[in-house]
Amino acid sequence: MSSFKRLLLATNLEPHSDRAMERAVQLAQQFDAGLTVLYAVGSGGIRRLRDTLPLHHIETEMRRHLDTIPGARDVAPMVVAVRGEVENAMAEYARLWKADLMIAGRPQPPDMPFSVTSVERICVASSLPLLTVSSKCFGPYGNALVPVDFSPIARKVAATAAAMVPVGSMELLYVYDLPSSAGDIRLEADAFADDFAPLLGEIGVKHRLVSTRTMVGTPVESIVRAVSAPPATELVVMGTSGRSGVGRALVGSVAHEVLERLPCDVLIVKSDSPVPNQLGSS
Repeated sequence: MSSFKRLLLATNLEPHSDRAMERAVQLAQQFDAGLTVLYAVGSGGIRRLRDTLPLHHIETEMRRHLDTIPGARDVAPMVVAVRGEVENAMAEYARLWKADLMIAGRPQPPDMPFSVTSVERICVASSLPLLTVSSKCFGPYGNALVPVDFSPIARKVAATAAAMVPVGSMELLYVYDLPSSAGDIRLEADAFADDFAPLLGEIGVKHRLVSTRTMVGTPVESIVRAVSAPPATELVVMGTSGRSGVGRALVGSVAHEVLERLPCDVLIVKSDSPVPNQLGSS
């Protein structure tokens, strides 16, 4: 099975940035992957006290942070401090280094409606899958919820989820979106079985626990309900085709709201993301 071999983490060295660092180190260990950690000086118009330091001093501080992360010394990550906007730096460094997965901590929702977070800007700037981390890392992901819509990107989403969670359970979720005027509609247990079949083929169900579920309702509310139900969902893997505009138009309205509302980590796969059998290729 394909896996991720070059990981690129964006950090701002702020409180809770250690969560994304811990997850990045864990994934680097799990996949025997290289890890580069990037800090962008003055990104988003925010100038922190450390941003007045020479870049090599900032890189030294980055290494001090990483030294507190279990396993980081074994991974031996590279650290890079650059000047400019984080999304441009991430996209350019991902291209030069041939990264196959970007990682970033997920900040609190912005105060202004439809504001563009740095995570969303990173997602737009590069075609790579982007893992947004908000939860404490306790080991490899044990399960994943994978919302799909049976569009062409769905197979890519399923394959990427399988690469991220090679061992563990996975649930494919299709939300049958109907207007409220449609009334109470119940679906048969095998509804959309033919649509799920090619996605199950992408995942490979022989050695893993994979289930499918269909819910009736709006996509965001249904995904939130599915995540809230026990057992606790550790990762949501979903696709988006959003490419331009501001605010929620950047990553698509569903992905935008999911990023704001879900407490768990979210892996965003774009319509132009490389498929898993291309991951790690040079």
